[in-house]
Amino acid sequence: MKTRIWLSVLLFVSMLAAVSACKQTYSCTDGEQNQGETGIDCGDAAGLCPPCANMPNCSDGIQNGGELGVDCGGPCPNPCNNPPAPTCTDGIQNQGETGVDCGGPCAPCATPTAAMSALIDATPWSATDVSGLNTGGKLNLIGKSYTATDTTEIRLVHGGAFETGTFDFTAINPATYKKGPIQAISSSGTITFTTFNTTTKKVIGTFSFECTDTSGGTGNHSITSGTFDLTYN
Repeated sequence: MKTRIWLSVLLFVSMLAAVSACKQTYSCTDGEQNQGETGIDCGDAAGLCPPCANMPNCSDGIQNGGELGVDCGGPCPNPCNNPPAPTCTDGIQNQGETGVDCGGPCAPCATPTAAMSALIDATPWSATDVSGLNTGGKLNLIGKSYTATDTTEIRLVHGGAFETGTFDFTAINPATYKKGPIQAISSSGTITFTTFNTTTKKVIGTFSFECTDTSGGTGNHSITSGTFDLTYN
C-alpha cells in the first residue's frame, strides 16, 4: 500500500515538473507581441507594459520604424507609390526647366512681353520699343515709337525705393516727353508700381504727368492714362 502511495506521489511530482518545463516566461522586453499586448512589448491589458501610443506604427503620419515612406513600405502592408516622373506638363519647374514647364528639356519659354502706352494730349500712343535700365539705383523706363519723320519717346525716371507704391516725379527724377523738336520735362506727376519684383526684375504700373517744352516752342503737354509692363536690366 505504501509503495502505491509513493508511486502516485512521484508520478504527480513528475507531471508538475513537466508542466513547469513547458511553461513559457513572457515579459515586456522579449521583442514579441504576446501576453495580450497590442503591439510588440506594449499595450497589454494588465498594464504591465508601456502604452503603444508613442511606438512607431503604420498610421502615425511619420516615416519611422523602418518604413520606406510615410506609413508605407518596410514593415507596413501598403507599398509606397513611386513619385511620378517630371514632365513638361506637370505645372512644376523641375528637371532643369528655366520656367514652369518650359526651357531646358521642354519647349523654349516665351520671351517676356514689354509694353508702354499713354494718352499724349488726349491722343492714344503705344511704344514699339520698350526697355528698362537700372543705373546706380535709378530706374529708367523708356518707351519709343517711330515714324518716317520723327521719334516719340517717353522716359520715366524712378529714384525711390524699389518696391510697390506711388512716387512723385521730381526735378532730379523726372518724366520726359520728346517728339521731333519737342523736349518736354515734367512739372508734376506720379508713377505707381503695382508689381516690383527685384528678383525677376519685372515691373508693372501706371503713370501720368504734366510737362513743359523746355525749347519753348510748343508750351505745355499732358501725358495721362499711362501704363507699363516690362523687365528691366
